[in-house]
Amino acid sequence: MKVGDLGEKELVKRILSILAECEGVALPFGDDAAAVHLEKGILVFNCDMLVARTDVPPGMTWRQVGWKTVVMNVSDLAAKGAKPIGGMYAFGFPRNFKVRDVLEVVEGIVEASKAYGACYLGGDVNEADEVVISGAVIGLARRVISREGAKLGDIVATTGLFGMTAVGLKVLLSGLGRNGVRKCVEAVYNPKARVNEGVVLAEGGYVSSSIDSSDGLAASLHELSNASNVGFAIEHVPIHPEVSSFAEENRLDPYELAFYGGEEYELVVTVPNDKWVKAVDAVRKVGGNLYEMGRVIEEKKVIFKHPEKGWVNIPQKGYEHFFKG
Repeated sequence: MKVGDLGEKELVKRILSILAECEGVALPFGDDAAAVHLEKGILVFNCDMLVARTDVPPGMTWRQVGWKTVVMNVSDLAAKGAKPIGGMYAFGFPRNFKVRDVLEVVEGIVEASKAYGACYLGGDVNEADEVVISGAVIGLARRVISREGAKLGDIVATTGLFGMTAVGLKVLLSGLGRNGVRKCVEAVYNPKARVNEGVVLAEGGYVSSSIDSSDGLAASLHELSNASNVGFAIEHVPIHPEVSSFAEENRLDPYELAFYGGEEYELVVTVPNDKWVKAVDAVRKVGGNLYEMGRVIEEKKVIFKHPEKGWVNIPQKGYEHFFKG
């Protein structure tokens, strides 16, 4: 069997089955990041890889590639409630790659690292057939949030609007409807990580579970469902106005764009009812938003109250490396 026959998720399951248990870990294997207890606080680790062929859309500058690489890594720390400290980045470049473009990538990494309060600590450079950048970041947390804590009746919420990157990528990859989608394209080129929101939610003890939505809203909800052994009834999905307009003009379902877009780096969290008001207030104080989407239910499934179709099942699908089906 080849990895292309198995797919990313099944491959990860097999890898996790080999790992030995470690003392002092603060998060279960398979979560957004890894974490270990220290005498004072919790050290949180994450690594993520950018591959030009799959992760760099047309028109993205090399500075933006560097920025995106940091966001990819830092967003997983944010989902666990950790403040980034620093990161190291290993580069693979073709031998005919321009030096000025290498330096642009580095400038983007430095710029993004500073924006999130982290240091660029160095890394490695190797030759490769295409541009590959592998990041490894560390952060500190007072309290971490796993994927496993969602409880029956909790509120399901998110930190941002969905569908923007789905629209932006459709425009960039197919040229479909370029007018009126400036913010959607900007969301693809300059993504944001919700670090302040993640830290304040964790430190205040306001959320019972949390995940980064970079694999798509639907996939993230299913990951939380599987980890917490619960289900979700989603009644509202916050969608950007540009997405709604684009969907109407092109006869698309805006909710399909919202659930299956991916690369949005929002946080999807569950909040106990008695902590909701304080959670919303805490996020607003750091300049963010918290949008209520639905409730945690007992039956292990994800359903959505579509305004036209009524309650529908949301299948677990989204981008998956290696998968050819």
